[in-house]
Amino acid sequence: MFVRLVMWFFVRYFRITARIPRQVAQINEPYLLLANHFGRYDPFILSYFIGKPPHFISSDAILRDWPIGSFFKGLGAIPKKKGFRDTRVVRDMRTVVQAGGALALFPEGTRTWAGDTLYIDPAVAKLVRLLGVPVITARMQGAYAFDPRWASPLRRARVVIDYELTLTKEEVRQLTEEEAYKKITQRLSHNDIEWLRQHRVLIGSGRRAEHIGKIIFQCPQCKSFAGFKSHKNRFVCRHCQLPITIDEYGFFTAPVKLPFDNPYKWFYWQADNFITEMLKQLTLTRDTPLFEIERAVITRTKGAGRMQKMGTGSLAFYPDHLCITLPGHRITFKHRDIDYLGPQYMERLEMFEGDYAWRFTPQYPDESGVKWELAINTAWALAGQHTKLAPYWRERILQRIQRVREN
Repeated sequence: MFVRLVMWFFVRYFRITARIPRQVAQINEPYLLLANHFGRYDPFILSYFIGKPPHFISSDAILRDWPIGSFFKGLGAIPKKKGFRDTRVVRDMRTVVQAGGALALFPEGTRTWAGDTLYIDPAVAKLVRLLGVPVITARMQGAYAFDPRWASPLRRARVVIDYELTLTKEEVRQLTEEEAYKKITQRLSHNDIEWLRQHRVLIGSGRRAEHIGKIIFQCPQCKSFAGFKSHKNRFVCRHCQLPITIDEYGFFTAPVKLPFDNPYKWFYWQADNFITEMLKQLTLTRDTPLFEIERAVITRTKGAGRMQKMGTGSLAFYPDHLCITLPGHRITFKHRDIDYLGPQYMERLEMFEGDYAWRFTPQYPDESGVKWELAINTAWALAGQHTKLAPYWRERILQRIQRVREN
């Protein structure tokens, strides 16, 4: 009851509304909710508008954090290790459904960086058939202005959530997996940048640019990958000092003409360039790192336990390995032995290697975790470790490798 009261004020203050059919709002049987994923509070927002709250499939990175992890566990969240197929999670989901409960997950597997719906694994259609329950979809619109992945404070903007009963129980039984997958992906496909441009949503914040360096790290003027420093509504290239302002509608302005005015086009232009650069650098033999985090709090846990502090040190990316430097010792990891590397909850960089999970919290908040994810995925692709590739990067990286080899 307390959570619902808090959410009642929350959705009104942040101007979040829902278009939801009565059959969805009042559903009282087991179901599977699928939604596109923008922000930290998506599970609470999506659950608020439905009478029968679902159990969310959640990254185990969140559940390792106290107190938010304890809160999620109390709401019945089912933990999943990012980047791994886990049969235990499927068993837990079936148990919830058999007990009359509802489920929810984000089929993209991660929050969007640039406002677009990411690749959805076709395995979601197999899961739908396995569970045999109705499928509700929720398409969030405007959420990139309210809670973009790189920002810290929430912003007052305008969010509209469209709920739909996309597959009835009968359709789940009758449709092929390909037909079910097509209906799901069509419903969730969305580009929030274009939606925000069309609706001219005002962003009620004086800190619109803060921490955008977590996703934007290549300058369009000097082409450097040095990253940006951000403050309030401006961010500045660390190399050539180009200043860029984010206006009240979330679009970019600068004293020079930019090739793009939004994060979506910039992000994927940058991704292609960085993958190409990594394809060159990863084949070299060198004693200096390609890039590094010079100062970070480093923690570690075994299994699903709480993180334990190892100390303050650095993390460096070399052509064939990563190196952690802590006071008194160094630890190296070959790229081939790393199971996962990328940004997780609060955009902190996490690494899985064997039974251990490592977390790196940089001293400077504009450090980009997605840069590390792109680099390690490119290294795995070159080494033929395609099963490790993040689904949303796989095609882009493999196509880039093919183009480079053809040229």
